[in-house]
Amino acid sequence: MPKNYDEMPNDVLLSMAIMGDQEAREERLIREIMAVDNVSWEEAEKKFLDIVAENRRGLWMATLPYKLGIVTAVTVATVSIPMIFEINTVLWFNELYVTSDVPEAKDLETPLEVGSFAWNWMEPPLGQASFFLLCMQYARSQMQNLGIKPYTEHFRHKRAARMVATFPQYNRYVLESFSEGDPLSGAPVNR
Repeated sequence: MPKNYDEMPNDVLLSMAIMGDQEAREERLIREIMAVDNVSWEEAEKKFLDIVAENRRGLWMATLPYKLGIVTAVTVATVSIPMIFEINTVLWFNELYVTSDVPEAKDLETPLEVGSFAWNWMEPPLGQASFFLLCMQYARSQMQNLGIKPYTEHFRHKRAARMVATFPQYNRYVLESFSEGDPLSGAPVNR
């Protein structure tokens, strides 16, 4: 019984690749290289790694919007907690930006009481941000329903087309399948 991808028969490998198994897609591309270039598996793997490098060229810049989004989301999420529940931060923000009347000290003794005071001005921006994200998710879903590619799918498709143009000697569908499934994180290839 085969345990590794390079031991599997072609029909099993093809089925797994169609179902989205990226390692099966990688092995399928290696076998395509072997057939076209008439080389051993070891030589085909070297060419495969060259193709992986080309496929990931420019990935850092292309994924910059995602990275900025992650940093922004984590920063905003972290900052929002003291902006609502920490007395000194709430009073500082109120003094500089809100200028709301501060409740008596007895009404600001616990973080929940501070949160109740801060929520008066924190609710509108947090609510609006939540509604904005909800609308953007809905718009993305409708774009997908219409077959319009959002940024990620558009980028993957363009990258696959570039790979087909760069390596025209290999089967277009094998290259596209590999390229579109290759992770945008630049994760190491399982070889």
